[in-house]
Amino acid sequence: MPFAAKQAASPPPESCDLLDVPLVGGLLALARMDLRGRPTGAAWTLGDRLLLPVPPGAADELPGLLHWLGWGHLHGLLSVTRSRTAAAAVPLRPGVTPCPEPLTRLLDTCADACAHLELLRAGRPDQPCAFSYASRMLLGTRPRSLTS
Repeated sequence: MPFAAKQAASPPPESCDLLDVPLVGGLLALARMDLRGRPTGAAWTLGDRLLLPVPPGAADELPGLLHWLGWGHLHGLLSVTRSRTAAAAVPLRPGVTPCPEPLTRLLDTCADACAHLELLRAGRPDQPCAFSYASRMLLGTRPRSLTS
């Protein structure tokens, strides 16, 4: 069943933090994960934002992880919030919390989707997407400089 058709029945649990992603970028990331058969966990919407459960303490790690993954410029676009601040969130899909996907992989997928949308919004659809070194390694496609 497509993820948009699934409905969760409960608000975000207080036992985890929430990765706060722009709604369209988050939906694109979820669709990519679904296509690849990767686990996504539960998801909620709050206005124009998508909330994905991550392990407690992820808020402290986010800036460093984004920088390490090569997405440091997206720090203001992606954030981590405490679940108690999202009590009014609307359930989008059920699943386990926190997300079973490793935090770095989930963050990289969301950042890549958001960066792609930012290029489209900037009016540069012909601009080739530049993937971070870490995302290329996660996908198993090594940069040319490492294979020649």
